[in-house]
Amino acid sequence: MVGRNGVGKTNILDALYYLSIGKSAINPIDSANISYNESSFYIKAKINRSESRHEVLCSVQLGKKKVLKVNNNEYEKLSEHIGFIPAIMITPNDISLINDGHEARRKFFDNTISHLDKSYLYNLVRYQKALKQRNSLLKHFSLTMTIHEAQLEPYNHELLTLGKEIYDARVKFLNPFIKRFNRLYKKLSGQHELVEIVYESNWQKDNFEANFKQAIKRDLALQRTTLGIHRDAYHFYIDGKQIKRFGSQRQQKSLIVALKLAQFEVLKKVLKVTPVLLLDDIFDKLDDQRMAILLKMVCDKSFGQIFLTDARPERTLAMLKENRLSARIFTINDGVIEETSDYEPEN
Repeated sequence: MVGRNGVGKTNILDALYYLSIGKSAINPIDSANISYNESSFYIKAKINRSESRHEVLCSVQLGKKKVLKVNNNEYEKLSEHIGFIPAIMITPNDISLINDGHEARRKFFDNTISHLDKSYLYNLVRYQKALKQRNSLLKHFSLTMTIHEAQLEPYNHELLTLGKEIYDARVKFLNPFIKRFNRLYKKLSGQHELVEIVYESNWQKDNFEANFKQAIKRDLALQRTTLGIHRDAYHFYIDGKQIKRFGSQRQQKSLIVALKLAQFEVLKKVLKVTPVLLLDDIFDKLDDQRMAILLKMVCDKSFGQIFLTDARPERTLAMLKENRLSARIFTINDGVIEETSDYEPEN
């Protein structure tokens, strides 16, 4: 998809991502994705999966429950859809994985593991519910200047039991993921830099369960649960230094692309389904060498279907010619597809 910046190319990719995971990659608040002066939106597409054809529909209406259907069958829980049509989207907004706080990085890894392990997603949802209830109780105790530890005990047990299972799943997932990530980053950078992902968790410390219960005074003072897997952190380093502070824009972009491509490889291997790759202005901030390497990587047939946006049509055409790729080119203007053309490489 080609067209000037701001004409709606990203919205099309985000709509495809919506059908994959049930939420936007750009704005997770559903109501914020409804057009001004409108009360709803819906997205519908026909897809081929494992040699069978399906119709997927996602609709959002103000004041009502979000609906996600496959072949007109509605899911009871949206989480049941995760993994059915996996999609990996890479956008300039992904820089938040580096620049934002730990929550953004936790969400990335939680999203990936949830695609692979339904029990992980179930435990995560239960953990967040227990955490919210415990925090609410802590606020009540702080306001009333009373404490009843017996009321906290069910939530303590839930957070500790689920927290250990979630921690173990994160550790199990991360080791092979890091190997993939390192290999992909080396390809992108020409093996000039050493990058690391370091996982930090309260569960790595001895006697965590005892420490959790002993933190009650601090929890009451701050009116929130201060220890647990919801405080876990993922740190990114380049040549031993934090990439957030010391990495160039090109290095940061390469790290993000390597993260997403590693995510792609993991989902493809475990789910036995090739994810759709959605690339939004992917060449922004990459130097020519890294861009050429990336093109060779994503143009490999193992990547399956790719949707790509570019504000420079001539660059897209040059890419197709150089890599001898067939493609359908959509020219977008003001949110509308103005022109469609097919490109076939010359013999």
